[in-house]
Amino acid sequence: MNRNYTFKIEQESKHSAINAEEPQSPRPVGRPRSAEVHSAILKATVELLAAEGFDGMSIEEAAKRAGVGKAAIYRRWSSKEALVLDALKVLRMEVPVVDTGNFNKDATAFLRDTVRAYSRSANLLHVKLWLRIVGELYEHPEMFSTLYAQLFAERNQQLELLVRRAQDRGEVRHDIDAKLVEDLVAGPIIIHALLSTVRPTNCTLNDLTEVIVDVVLSGIEPHSQPPVL
Repeated sequence: MNRNYTFKIEQESKHSAINAEEPQSPRPVGRPRSAEVHSAILKATVELLAAEGFDGMSIEEAAKRAGVGKAAIYRRWSSKEALVLDALKVLRMEVPVVDTGNFNKDATAFLRDTVRAYSRSANLLHVKLWLRIVGELYEHPEMFSTLYAQLFAERNQQLELLVRRAQDRGEVRHDIDAKLVEDLVAGPIIIHALLSTVRPTNCTLNDLTEVIVDVVLSGIEPHSQPPVL
């Protein structure tokens, strides 16, 4: 066999072996993964909604801020309303409603756990979102009714059941609607959270929980029921 030809075969064999042993370099990343795109779009939507409001924001701006094309949004959501409702799920908090048979303790625990849950996740962006929602409720009632159901419906049903059971046990007056009891308990917390920057008090949200429940119960307990004339 020709010596040069033998040498060439040996070189090619070594070269093939080296190539086989070398790890393959990762394929270059092209378009971002679907989950990353989805997350980026929702984040951009939340930021725009807080800054511009529902009417002021657009699909085009959301796409630009997320670094994607409009088609990426329309493949996932049929409208701006659908996109916003999905993005606002970031405001949802899972707070269990526990029924121990004592309405005072249960209501206080629920209110305290709710305050703690929102305090852990609260940031300036979320505060701006809530203020936008409150400000635009009457301009887009159908959309925000859907949002309300999306965020609170299941939990409110549990709270109503808690109140009715307390009524059955004689802890709460029967002539008071369960929804009103929810409003009486939750309302002061919401007002305090929204207005504390312009109307500061010495009370923290945690301080308010027991006070609110005690004050509300003093008016809804059976002994406070007005006499029947």
